[in-house]
Amino acid sequence: MLNGDTKSGATPFVIAVMLKMRKMKAELNEHRYYLEQKVEQRTEHLLTRTAFLESCNTALCDKLAAAQKELAALRPQSSLPKPAAETKDHKLYVLNNQTQELKMG
Repeated sequence: MLNGDTKSGATPFVIAVMLKMRKMKAELNEHRYYLEQKVEQRTEHLLTRTAFLESCNTALCDKLAAAQKELAALRPQSSLPKPAAETKDHKLYVLNNQTQELKMG
């Protein structure tokens, strides 16, 4: 049932669809490239930030250890209280600059 008019009318339609598909593929590639660039930028930013925070954490831990050593050196050996970390059935916590005691059990 195909005649010459229908056949010639379909060819421009197929060409138009193919051109539209090429345009869509090109646009998709542009979006993909943009997103890949964004991911790379954000990943680099996060890696830089993580390295900075880890170095700050290391420095603060070193300062804390040094301060604890200085504090221990300032206290007389005979009057040292029991370690605040744990006792038999109690744990001590520092919260808002106040020592809190939590009974276990």
